[in-house]
Amino acid sequence: GTIHGADTVPAPKPSPEGLLQCARELGLEDDLSNMIYVGDAVGDGRAARAAGMVSVGVLWGSNSEEKLRSADTFDYIVGSVDEL
Repeated sequence: GTIHGADTVPAPKPSPEGLLQCARELGLEDDLSNMIYVGDAVGDGRAARAAGMVSVGVLWGSNSEEKLRSADTFDYIVGSVDEL
C-alpha cells in the first residue's frame, strides 16, 4: 500500500497529483478509470474526477449532504459504510 498527506505530494487536493502519485506507486497508473476514491469534502471529489477516478462522497465526514450534492463533484454519495 501507499499513504500520503498534503505535505508529501507535489500539490494538495483538489489537485489530482497526490492521487496520481499513489496510483503510480501501486503500479496502477494505467487503470485509473477502475479506481475508486472515497472522500468527505468537495476537494476530494474534484481531485478524483481530475485524476480520472470514480468519486464517492461520504456523509459522515466534514460536509453536509447539501454541500456535497450541490458541488456536483462526486459520482456517488453514500450515507453509510454498508452503502459503500
